Amino acid sequence: MATPKPETPTTSKSKESPSHSQQRKAVVEDTLLLNVVQAYFKKAAVVLAVWATGYFRFSPSWLLLGLVVYVWKERHNAAKKNTIAIAQAIARDEKGVILAKVEDLPSWVYFPDVERAEWVNKMIDQLWPYIGDYVRKLLQESIEPQIRASLPSSIGSFRFSKIELGDIPPRIGGVKVYTSQVRRDEIYMDLEINYASDCNISVQVKGMNFGIKNFILRGTMRVIFRPLINKTPLIGGMSVFFLNNPEVDFDLTSLANAFDLPGLSDMLHSIVQEQIAAIMVLPNRIPIQMASNVDVRKLKYPQPQGVLRVHVIEARDLKKADIGLTGKGKSDPYTIVTVGAQSFQTRVIDNTVSPVWDEAFEFVIDERDGQFLNLVLRDKDPGNKDDELGSISVEISSIFEKGTLDEWLTLDDVKKGMVHIRAVWLYLANDPLELDRQMSNVRDLAIDEDSIHSALLIVNLDSALDLPRGKKTLAEPSPSAVLTLGQTTHESAVRAATTEPRWEENFRFFVANPSLQTLEMEIRDTKTKKTIGVGAVRLKELMNAEQMILDQKFHIKSDEPNSCMYMTLVLRVLTPESNPEWLESEHLYKDDSPEEGSSVDTPTKAGTDKAGTSVDTVPTAGHPDSTDKTAGSDIKSETIKSVSSSPASETEVRQRRTGPPPSAPGSSVSVGEAGRFGVGRIQLTFRYSLQRQCLVVVIHKIVDLKPAEGDSKGLADPYIKMYLLPDRDSKSKRKTDVVKDNLNPVFDQTFEYGVSTAELANRTLELTVKNETGMFSSSQSVLGMAMVDLSTLDTSKATTQWFDLAPENSAKATSLESDV
Repeated sequence: MATPKPETPTTSKSKESPSHSQQRKAVVEDTLLLNVVQAYFKKAAVVLAVWATGYFRFSPSWLLLGLVVYVWKERHNAAKKNTIAIAQAIARDEKGVILAKVEDLPSWVYFPDVERAEWVNKMIDQLWPYIGDYVRKLLQESIEPQIRASLPSSIGSFRFSKIELGDIPPRIGGVKVYTSQVRRDEIYMDLEINYASDCNISVQVKGMNFGIKNFILRGTMRVIFRPLINKTPLIGGMSVFFLNNPEVDFDLTSLANAFDLPGLSDMLHSIVQEQIAAIMVLPNRIPIQMASNVDVRKLKYPQPQGVLRVHVIEARDLKKADIGLTGKGKSDPYTIVTVGAQSFQTRVIDNTVSPVWDEAFEFVIDERDGQFLNLVLRDKDPGNKDDELGSISVEISSIFEKGTLDEWLTLDDVKKGMVHIRAVWLYLANDPLELDRQMSNVRDLAIDEDSIHSALLIVNLDSALDLPRGKKTLAEPSPSAVLTLGQTTHESAVRAATTEPRWEENFRFFVANPSLQTLEMEIRDTKTKKTIGVGAVRLKELMNAEQMILDQKFHIKSDEPNSCMYMTLVLRVLTPESNPEWLESEHLYKDDSPEEGSSVDTPTKAGTDKAGTSVDTVPTAGHPDSTDKTAGSDIKSETIKSVSSSPASETEVRQRRTGPPPSAPGSSVSVGEAGRFGVGRIQLTFRYSLQRQCLVVVIHKIVDLKPAEGDSKGLADPYIKMYLLPDRDSKSKRKTDVVKDNLNPVFDQTFEYGVSTAELANRTLELTVKNETGMFSSSQSVLGMAMVDLSTLDTSKATTQWFDLAPENSAKATSLESDV
């Protein structure tokens, strides 16, 4: 008698085949009333267009134009659906699709050093539902508030209305681990990412929905594990990035589908490509700190490996893209030169198949192994999509090994055509004496002087302190930093409502002559569109600094005398010569208590380690070895000025004051930002105007507001109602604007009460944070309250303080005193 096999426990998802699930889903979608209505109105619109053309006696050309657009869109959608179907089939059953389509074999078939990673794919498949929940919470709780805060108030509310990552997880086609030509304290790993999803993500802006679905992303992602340490977790940190721009495609949904037209679709895809490149295509990367003593700045912005100077000289025998009726024709060629997220374009040469450009471009190279120099030649067609004339890719590592590449290269994907380029690898030198030699070499090159440079300036923009508030409203600014060197300008991200912004961004500038050029700094308030601080640094000072590095505070000329910026400036000379003395070893990990025999190098003093070898140390503001230059009164002429600070703050520049202090007014010591009662905190400014005989109250913002009970989105629509007690009438009532869908609302609104200074001693300010609700809504109406005894405040000067919000019952009974 046969023993029945035990049934393997499976989920409902695994019991049901994908084909049955898709069939049922298709039946449900076909029966939806919305789809029927949409099909009806589409056909009605076509009939209406034909009728309107005849009724208004329009030219039949409009019908032909509409037909052309319709045919293009149908073919475009059919090709896209076919691509998405193939990609999703590979994600579901890679082996079956590979057997059916042999030409799309993954790299592990061709290259023995690339290994399969099926065990990783099985883990990702099992983890995918949990990853989807995590991404949903991340987008709703972290990304959504940041986007909402960065948008102008005229746009209104922003939220993710739908977040579905789908059932198809990303696949890893192959894994390559580098074991040679890497340091002992790091591991390099390349992953072939193939993400052909059935996701559906929509956002709602001012009541209108926009979305994407069937998102596809393919590319090679590099993961660097560094530094390796001798303590758990053995890996100090990770850097994740794409070596080159990944292939991206997607479908549009809702109102965004209106952009799926010739020209607009390509523009939208390029915008998405640029946003991905700005996040995680070199030189941008995502750092992950895994050990507490790892320097995240160096993990995110390591020293570049060099600079690649590319001279696009000429081309010949190009394809004739513009052919006339006689069979003769020419092209209007130009070249796009790309390395990672960096891209340049030559000028257009009209009516020729043998153009001469003679233009040079320079690229900062962070990872030479695995990156490519890409050249794409195109024919310029105004009003139409530019035709491809061919392309070529060159491994940057091969240029590095040769030092110089000066060749005619045959173009790919075309029958004929060649391009002549000269590429030179440039090392980074920290020797000021090398600068004079390279500047003379640059002058000898027969190239436009504006396109080639002698040095590279690396700026690590960290933060700023004590920026000025608004003069009348005392509102906190939303600052961004603008850095300018010559004709190049870089602008940082906007940090909303703060006088102590923390940017932590990296910028690179090519420098023609460090002896003459100046880095100009400007801080702008994006809310008022005004400049609130300026400063400048002469690069000549860097040439006199140790290792050509300045890491310190820089004075900012503003209405606040102590305004300053934290920056690290690194100047490097570009040279084709190699010198081992110029190689820099970055110490990412500092072991506070190294054991005997430990291999971790701990710098001691004067740039030497335990063995006496040279170690690159970065001077810190306030450190005895730091470069501390003083400046005159004119910030434009005498530029570098070190800002004095207390000994406690001098020990580490990166320890900044962020958020409300733990012992802010109206709260007890050692409480979080949610306050003593866990419902949030509010920031207020009080000032008494003797000229107008009135009390000025500025309501800045609320942090960590508790979500309204009964709100379906777990958010709130807060506003603040104020009374100056004991009066509780219409004259005493004040009210802010409503901030939609926000638990960290920023108001920055000013109110006045006409009272005398003698009356203030007997007055109490009552603030009630309320949630705007509809007539039939069951959501909570009162979110918190605060009572401020004005007799405890010094209103002779502007005073900005934090107060704890309390539940409605406790706040009415107790006045929250302001203890600074």
